[in-house]
Amino acid sequence: MYKIKFTLFFYVLLSFSFLEKSAYAANDSINSLANSYANLVSHYYNEVSLSTQEMHNAIIKFVQAPDNNSLANAKNKWIAARSIYGITEAFRFYGGPIDGVNKYGEEGPEGLINAWPLNEAYIDYVKGSPNAGIINNLTLEINNRTIIAANMSEDDADVSSGWHAIEFLLWGQDFSLETTGMREASDYLPTNEINIRRRAYLVATSALLLEHINWLSMEWLDNGEGRKAFLNKNDPGGAILTGIATLAGFELSSERIATALDSGDPEDEHSCFSDQTHNDVRANFNGIINVYLGKGLNGESFKPSISEFVAKNNVKLHENILEIINETNISINNITVPFDKMLSEPKNGPGRQAAEKTVSNLLVLAKNFKEAGKDLNWEVIIAE
Repeated sequence: MYKIKFTLFFYVLLSFSFLEKSAYAANDSINSLANSYANLVSHYYNEVSLSTQEMHNAIIKFVQAPDNNSLANAKNKWIAARSIYGITEAFRFYGGPIDGVNKYGEEGPEGLINAWPLNEAYIDYVKGSPNAGIINNLTLEINNRTIIAANMSEDDADVSSGWHAIEFLLWGQDFSLETTGMREASDYLPTNEINIRRRAYLVATSALLLEHINWLSMEWLDNGEGRKAFLNKNDPGGAILTGIATLAGFELSSERIATALDSGDPEDEHSCFSDQTHNDVRANFNGIINVYLGKGLNGESFKPSISEFVAKNNVKLHENILEIINETNISINNITVPFDKMLSEPKNGPGRQAAEKTVSNLLVLAKNFKEAGKDLNWEVIIAE
């Protein structure tokens, strides 16, 4: 009898020991995923910081000597930095530093970085209104404080800062389905008070964008508050999947593609002044892929990745995700460029159909991400 009891007690202890080790192993695995993801985020924000600094330098050189060449260089640097920033939008939507609220109740800087659509007349002259905007309002000082205070102060379209404010200041309004906006470099010659104010505005809003990007980069450093907060999350896997599922299933599919398709209005495309919307779509989608697979800007590997967890738990679902990623790659490549030209196509036009297919593919992808989270007991919420 004692022998039987002892044996039973031994197996109970062994069972508890096994469960304990399994729990530790699972925790270690999740912790590894969280750290790998944090390293990936830090990698991309560092790359954006470097490219945004290059853009800012080019803008300063342009303002110092405004001509067609220096303007073209500033535009090219904007495009290069923007293409990397678009990847980082896969790090949104779960309350991280970019768009969450910190312990002091302060909101992240996303609204100052990437707000759109933008009412051009809120910033500067437009066709038919030569005296429009903050730049032409001589009662307003142009500095960081006034630009931040003006951002979406009364209307969401009254955007005064960020990527699209700089875009408008470099390209101007776009009136053609074939070309970009055609702002003249002479708008920045210091020949009158308005031009001097425009020069100051462009430099100030570029400096603000760089400041906010640098802040994000610092938040995800090894000792950054944003990284620490993420690593302390109870469900980091759910947060990661929430970010890419929301970008796929709401922000990119609905807000950035379907809204423009439904309205047919070029004002609803994301980067309407530079005609870079197709690259915005591609960058956002690359962000989704790179988070899922754990890939850096130049192919660096950040392991373990979400895909490894999904594949280990449900290989068929992982294969479905890879298949829809491939299909979406194809449909994005078939969208007419520039995006506003595609909007003018008939509903059965090949470019428009490719855009519609991209929307439906992204919705399926988001559904699969949500299913993956459910299988792994991670909470995935597609924010709207």
